[in-house]
Amino acid sequence: MTAPALLLIVAGIGLVRAGWGGRRVLGWAGWAVAALALAILAAQDGAWGLAIGTVTAMLAAIVAVLWSGWTSPARQRQPAREPPAVTVPRRWGDLVRRVAVFLLVVPVGFAAAQWLTFGMQALARRHGMGDADTTALTLFLQPLLWSLLMGWQMTRADTRRMVAPPLAAAVLGTALWSLG
Repeated sequence: MTAPALLLIVAGIGLVRAGWGGRRVLGWAGWAVAALALAILAAQDGAWGLAIGTVTAMLAAIVAVLWSGWTSPARQRQPAREPPAVTVPRRWGDLVRRVAVFLLVVPVGFAAAQWLTFGMQALARRHGMGDADTTALTLFLQPLLWSLLMGWQMTRADTRRMVAPPLAAAVLGTALWSLG
């Protein structure tokens, strides 16, 4: 039963690839077929089946992307109309904006994620988790929450809107700390 489910995953990825051409129904059907095959593998072989199915799906997706890249024609490159964003800013306002973005995302985002993590740790301790478990939870959650917070911040349009994500994390951390 494993081989047919793996072939079903490959077929699902093929449908997802066919859906790239604008036929969204095929893409959704491909995802449904791949998810069904993964569920079958997980029910049949547990974590091993899920791992083998996931690796098969990744390999099929890599092959689809490589094939699409190989067969698609190269585009004519247009010269850039403006200099790339990696150049050194010429105006002080641009430099200040970049420094503000860095400060909001790195140290402020880190502190907010740490505060939220401490709030989750305090809540877990109040509900009976031991010290070793809450320490492991903290070590796992802090980088995860910080990366989610950075991603949230970097999708904001300007620096004023980048303040809301760490502020929300800090408020939530304070609320979790005070619960119990």
